[in-house]
Amino acid sequence: MQFLRIAQGSLKELETHVVISQRVGFLKAEAAAELLDASEECGKMLRSLIRVAQRKQADE
Repeated sequence: MQFLRIAQGSLKELETHVVISQRVGFLKAEAAAELLDASEECGKMLRSLIRVAQRKQADE
C-alpha cells in the first residue's frame, strides 16, 4: 500500500512538472494537454488499484 501511495505522489509531481514546463515554454499546450490526460487516466487506474488492495487488506 505504501508503494501505491508513493506512486500517487509521483504522478502528482509529474503533473506539476508538465504544467511548469508548459508555462516556461518547454512544452506546447497540446503536448501538455495530452500528457495531463494520460496522467489523469493513470491516476484513475491507480486509485482503483488502491481501493481493491484496501478491500483485500481489510478482508484479511
